[in-house]
Amino acid sequence: MDIKQIIKEIGRGKLHARHLDQDNATFLYRAILSDEVDDLSLGAILIALRIKGEGEEELLGFYRALEAFLPQWAGLTHTLIIPSYNGARRQANVTPLLALLLKKLGVKVFLHGIHHDLTRVTTAEILAAMGIFPAQDHQQAYQQIVDNGFTFMTIDKLCPPLAKQLDLRWHLGLRNSAHTLAKLISPFTADSGVRLTSVSHPEYLPKVTQFFLDIQAKALVSNGCEGEVYLNPLRPSAIQYVDNEKNTITEIVSRGLPAQTPLAENKEIATTVTWTQDVLDQKCPVPLPLREQIIGCLVACGRMTSLAEARTWLTEQGY
Repeated sequence: MDIKQIIKEIGRGKLHARHLDQDNATFLYRAILSDEVDDLSLGAILIALRIKGEGEEELLGFYRALEAFLPQWAGLTHTLIIPSYNGARRQANVTPLLALLLKKLGVKVFLHGIHHDLTRVTTAEILAAMGIFPAQDHQQAYQQIVDNGFTFMTIDKLCPPLAKQLDLRWHLGLRNSAHTLAKLISPFTADSGVRLTSVSHPEYLPKVTQFFLDIQAKALVSNGCEGEVYLNPLRPSAIQYVDNEKNTITEIVSRGLPAQTPLAENKEIATTVTWTQDVLDQKCPVPLPLREQIIGCLVACGRMTSLAEARTWLTEQGY
């Protein structure tokens, strides 16, 4: 199938457009990532996909094409992969706290995301203010995981072709399929590591959980907060645990009411850094939804064998 035929299939509007099968989706996304699609056609494709939404076969095909542009590290099976591509718009960005607290609790963490956003406060900016800077290449990132149990990579170093597509947002004025895919990727083979991801719209939840079953990957999927993966500290949420070993999807975090714990007063970097450090130093309690998310991560990553054990252990650690 050629590019014109693909545009004809997916560009008929929300009611009449057809989803591509996996093979054609792989062909299309490989061509996009390889810079083989002209700008006019690329714009038409991205807008068409934005209008109709990606089908399950399309999402899987896009990912299969993307795998060729990513590292495929084996081992380190208990590493948690955390994406951060939205940042803070209204309230403080809690992703740095989530990643650093999990690292402090003994979970290996691979964090990846963007450098800057014209309208939001990014995880990269908060980490830089804390003296934590991104790895410069794949080798350095891998070594940091092995040596220190933590690394952060920006997408332009992790996967330059995907970073280029993400940046098209500022030309088109809209997000595109790359923003969905960025939250699903991993530098590890599918059976290694645990992916933490989120969806912004409820209809994507079953699609994304099925995606992880299809690629036989372990993942924790939830409704995000302002596009980030952490649970909203002001609203009860739940997480779907996709277990690739049992081929099951189960809810592992209950929908309890959030505790009225103090949060950062605003989204500004300095305020967020101070609050983040206070929580890490146990001067301020962890918001209950975030605590429940951490408990789920401890179990999924093999640090604990059950939610009850993780909950008790976390309390013993002072959190």
